[in-house]
Amino acid sequence: MAIVKGKEWALVTVASALFAAGASAHEQTFSPESHAPAGVMADHTHAKGEIMTGYRYTYTSFNGVYQGSNEVGANELAAAGYSMMATAMSMEMTMLDIMYAPTDRLTLMLMPMYMTMSMDMDMTASDMTHDTMDMHSSMDMHMDHGHTGHMSHEVDGIGDTNLSALYKLVAKEHHTLIGTLGVNAPTGKSDLKNADGSFVHYGMQLGSGTWDATPSITYTGASDALSWGVQASALIRLEDANDSGYALGDKYAATAWGAVRVVDWMSLSARVNWSDQDSISGHYNGAHNHSSPADIQANYGGEFLDAALGVNTVVTGGNFAGLRFGLEWLTRVQEDYNGYQLGLDDSISANITYAF
Repeated sequence: MAIVKGKEWALVTVASALFAAGASAHEQTFSPESHAPAGVMADHTHAKGEIMTGYRYTYTSFNGVYQGSNEVGANELAAAGYSMMATAMSMEMTMLDIMYAPTDRLTLMLMPMYMTMSMDMDMTASDMTHDTMDMHSSMDMHMDHGHTGHMSHEVDGIGDTNLSALYKLVAKEHHTLIGTLGVNAPTGKSDLKNADGSFVHYGMQLGSGTWDATPSITYTGASDALSWGVQASALIRLEDANDSGYALGDKYAATAWGAVRVVDWMSLSARVNWSDQDSISGHYNGAHNHSSPADIQANYGGEFLDAALGVNTVVTGGNFAGLRFGLEWLTRVQEDYNGYQLGLDDSISANITYAF
């Protein structure tokens, strides 16, 4: 299971203390299960004039190389012509979640993001050729004392920025239907390069480099202490290629969840998530490597099924009434990777929000 770093555990601790302090006032103004699990976005709107500010954090770890649904090793990758293989990767996403409702039905959302990604790689063969050594000499490469080579590299910076409009199509007491039209602005770099001037792996770029549409439709329902929801969403590239010569694949997803309130201020949730993403189209228009699966466009995308468990809390009274905290753990249960790829191990999402 992925480990949340110190600053995130500090956030959890502070938030939990606030909820415990506020929960003693047993006002039923707020319900914890009225918001979707932490890994779901664009699930709710706000009342006219209301502003919500929030912080979202996601940590995802990847381990093991897969072809389709089967895990493969260094020998298989060497036979396929690869001299290097990724052994592990971590990705952190930190987002601000800012929402404003000009009307009771329309809510506007702005979500800037900061990303950090790190990858560990090993050689697939026991011998290191001079060409391979030259190819990686410009990167942060740490050699073992034996005949195997190990390298690691990290990138960080601003990611793409989402701007969305959420419209409440149906607004009944226990049922809502929300349609969302959004766009990802290409504020993240898609031209990061190694010290020798070659492009880094496609998957280590901070942004898509294209304008991307992010439509979704979300249904939510509630009855007493129970709530549920279904969301269908898409990530559609609006340009054939970015300035670096390629475009990431379109992605389609559907998720469903259910939650139960266990105490006035806390609910528990379970969720399943299906997604299908195309491989990369186009090609880097500058110097780049072909030594590892991550360098090849066909080794991206696939069809996946994930499962998640979460907890939502809300302060129901007192000075911090309405302050929400959510935490969700997700893991992959079924996969069909395109080509050769690192497999998703697990992911943790946390958010804290307050509306006024």
